[in-house]
Amino acid sequence: MKMLKYLIAALVALCLPALALAQAYPSKPITLYVPFAAGGGTDLSARMVEDAVSKNLGQKMVIVNKTGTATIYQVVTGAPDGYNLVVGSTGNLAAVPHNPGAPYKLDDYIPVVQLTAVPALLITPGNSPYNNLTEVVAAAKKSPGSIKVGISPLGSISHLAMIQLEKAFNVKFTYIPHKSNGDVMTAVLGGHVDVGSVDIAAAAPRLANNAVKGIALYNPTRMPDHPNIPTVKEQGADIGFFGFYNVILAAKGTPEPIVAKLHEAFKKALEDPAVIARAKSLNIPIAYLGPRESRQVIDQSYETFGKLLGELGLKKQ
Repeated sequence: MKMLKYLIAALVALCLPALALAQAYPSKPITLYVPFAAGGGTDLSARMVEDAVSKNLGQKMVIVNKTGTATIYQVVTGAPDGYNLVVGSTGNLAAVPHNPGAPYKLDDYIPVVQLTAVPALLITPGNSPYNNLTEVVAAAKKSPGSIKVGISPLGSISHLAMIQLEKAFNVKFTYIPHKSNGDVMTAVLGGHVDVGSVDIAAAAPRLANNAVKGIALYNPTRMPDHPNIPTVKEQGADIGFFGFYNVILAAKGTPEPIVAKLHEAFKKALEDPAVIARAKSLNIPIAYLGPRESRQVIDQSYETFGKLLGELGLKKQ
């Protein structure tokens, strides 16, 4: 009996410092780094919750744009105290770690919460004869390489989205690489490509005025704001979500009570009516996931990217 009491007392003694730390946290402003320039989807995903998270934590959360993967390395290898966080996105978390020279690996950080997930989308010009994926695939089968597809750089999400379709339907497309989704949108609007591989956020304004047609969404289900756009899966390819997600990351070793407090603050922010309205106005779908589910998404996308990049010969050894 005495031994049991000693064990309980020892466990309590071990837990008290962490609990005390969590109760005191945060005692100063928190910095959330965005490894991209201001104005992009990742930046907007962070800024739309900035005020709500600050309110929920009782301390200001300051957003700092510092481009490059070195920013992620700086945070995830920094002090595990919860005062420096970073937003990780699909490319940084699923693709970059496949590079042997990558500054961080999958287990170098703790996912706190997934904020948003923007599915990839295939579009055609408003006056295009192609109204759905089935028609595009039929044309590609009839004349291999005849369908010109505008994509972001080779190896990008928009490119890998199309590679999956080539595999699913045993067809070949001709790719026209561009620097960004915005450039792909311009090419589609100008009729310079038959299909554009972009994302729903980039295309939404042009979908609204019928300048482009959404023909295939990389999402498990249709989206409430775009109910007329069928999913890729509906049209014969067994592909669920594929696109851009944004996850808040903390340094490895951050105490669980602090991670839990951060998670709760972000979760509550994503449920805030003002944040929901802001996300809707930005055409950025809120897609809350907790730490464990966020980790599963990262691991699964890492595996998918590894296979696709390897098949394309873009995975560095």
